[in-house]
Amino acid sequence: MKNIPIASVERVAKYIRCLKHLQSKGEEIVSSKKLAEHTQVTPEQVRKDLSYFGKFGKTGTGYNIKKVVKRLSNILKGRKNWNVCIIGAGALGTALSRYQGFRDAGYNIVALFDKDPEKIGKKIGSAEVYDIKKFSDITKKKDIKLAIIAVPAESIEEVEEYIAKSQIKGVLNFVPVTLNFNTKRKIAIIEVDLAQKLYILSYLTKK
Repeated sequence: MKNIPIASVERVAKYIRCLKHLQSKGEEIVSSKKLAEHTQVTPEQVRKDLSYFGKFGKTGTGYNIKKVVKRLSNILKGRKNWNVCIIGAGALGTALSRYQGFRDAGYNIVALFDKDPEKIGKKIGSAEVYDIKKFSDITKKKDIKLAIIAVPAESIEEVEEYIAKSQIKGVLNFVPVTLNFNTKRKIAIIEVDLAQKLYILSYLTKK
């Protein structure tokens, strides 16, 4: 599965979200056509994306939603639960730490990091705010492999250094800056630039 296009992985994640929504409405079976309509792709694209991960259902009978959700979730996640940390205990970091959707999907926010003495030691929900200087030790102790960055842009270089020296394997970056880790270790990065999304949205509204 190493050569699966990242675009297909992104769509499969969207399929999971859609399937969970249909499941919450009591639906048990869904066709590729219906799944395509809900995710704004073609039925052919749905079938092609799913084929990267194996066989799902039989032609003409549709997909068993419960089985497909479980199987795809296991494939994408690799483990039942992940421990996640947030770097930056400001407004955005605090809001993200309280987002129920992470926990529902099996991603547990178990620590936050900041350099503000007034925030260090406090708890946001069930997660404590730690001194960023202890980043490597705390992430190792709590078996944290994924990090969310929600700091001001001027702090990003310092954060990059701490991550490079840690065991973090994946980063969700909310800072509008391209990350550059000084390490030979492979660290997966997903960029979430909200302002960039608004640029795209405003352009689409002009059409």
